[in-house]
Amino acid sequence: MKSANDATTSSISGGKESSANDESTSPKRYIYTQVDMEHFKHSSAHKELLGFVSTMGKGLTSSNNTNSSSPHSYNAHAPLNDLSPALASLHGSLSCMSTWIDPNTTDGLPPDKEVKARFGNPVFRTWHQRLTERSGAIIKCLMECHGKYVNYNNMESSETAPTKDEILKECSQLGYQAASSSDDSSSTPTDHEISSKENEIITELRCYLHDAFGHPIRLDYGTGHECSFIVFLLSLCKIGCFNWTGGAGGGANPTSPEVIGHASLALLHAYLNVTRGLQRDYMLEPAGSHGVWGLDDYHCVPFYLGACQMRAREQWQQQRQQTEKKKKLEAKESSGIGTDTDDDARRLPDNPYLPESTTVTDPSDPPILDATHADNNDHWDPSIIHNRPNLESYRGTYLYLSCIHFIQQIKPGVPFFESSPMLNDISHLGNWSKVMAGLLRLFEGEVLNKLPVVQHFVFGSIFKANWTPSRKGPLEAPKRTFIGGPGGVEVTGGMPVTRAPWAK
Repeated sequence: MKSANDATTSSISGGKESSANDESTSPKRYIYTQVDMEHFKHSSAHKELLGFVSTMGKGLTSSNNTNSSSPHSYNAHAPLNDLSPALASLHGSLSCMSTWIDPNTTDGLPPDKEVKARFGNPVFRTWHQRLTERSGAIIKCLMECHGKYVNYNNMESSETAPTKDEILKECSQLGYQAASSSDDSSSTPTDHEISSKENEIITELRCYLHDAFGHPIRLDYGTGHECSFIVFLLSLCKIGCFNWTGGAGGGANPTSPEVIGHASLALLHAYLNVTRGLQRDYMLEPAGSHGVWGLDDYHCVPFYLGACQMRAREQWQQQRQQTEKKKKLEAKESSGIGTDTDDDARRLPDNPYLPESTTVTDPSDPPILDATHADNNDHWDPSIIHNRPNLESYRGTYLYLSCIHFIQQIKPGVPFFESSPMLNDISHLGNWSKVMAGLLRLFEGEVLNKLPVVQHFVFGSIFKANWTPSRKGPLEAPKRTFIGGPGGVEVTGGMPVTRAPWAK
């Protein structure tokens, strides 16, 4: 195996690592102190991660999207439409993982109702253990799906070749089965000897996936875990799994922003379906939350991507209005009626809450309706989050509305301006462009540039660290007892006794 991309065209083994060399090639921490933090801020890894998140948004707001019908929307009834075979497999696995907590399934892991703790149900540790046991099969499946259809463009001309929809459905089902199987596939024979490089890639991807759903010891979840999932997606993109063809994300056939944006939107919906169940049912503690002074207890990126989706919707509306206006003018000219010269006079005055191209609608004009999205005629500024009927109706389509709805679901009866003052302030901004820009800055400043959040990042051969860490490994508990006896000898009977000042 000569490159990371070659891993996607081979049969990759799953299950637990069996190679003695695995431990030495496992991703490692590189951020321990503020000195390491400064290295990270100026590293290629920081630039890649921030650039990938930015590209997600740019892919949704790209002008290349505005020629199709409702390009801004996400179809919950056809979530695989914008995915590659590998990502369809991952989507299927995430769909299965969301059922692990369901008490109605045969192997469901419902929370222990006897636990009285405010945060953290210990059954989550069993859930996470299941993730570590099945992650190898999940990653093996998505890579094999990519390898199987890497040359689909050459197969497409064949009459017997399956359609793209059939392939995506097949890969999603395989991914679901990989996440539902309790068999340890590490002992399953493979067609070829697994190279050390292949094992290295599998080990790295598994680490990112394990860290993406919360900490099994602390029983918490925060933006650092969310970032691990983003790193997982970035790594898949770099080895070519976002594409139908074999080109790696940064090679001769780079992944377009539009592909990254729409695929990430679909995958984040599936990912949030898992994490919200964990947060709600296992009551995971918000890791590093700023409380009411932060954006959200658990997430950041979905709000940014959701705002980009709303901005894309806004752009699409503006373009459609301009297109309809042009058609009306052309129709009048062709009919010999002439053109009205008062169109400009009929424009509304500048208003930060309205698109620039908004015009007064002529009552005689027929309404422009979309067969699948009746909301396409309505202009939504950021204050739309206070419209509860729209939240209920469109939370499955628009990621930002989904995030707001979940907050209101887990904090019922609390006024929104009290539970989420920052999001409430954002709702008063004039347009979604400002929301987008502000949330991306927030992600960089409050997530990527904060030591408590990124100190648990691990780096490998795909997501690389280019500096020498200040330590060779994490701090360990002392192996000796306290030194405090006469002459500095070791006290083996526990902590040395300290006399009270008033003792005689």
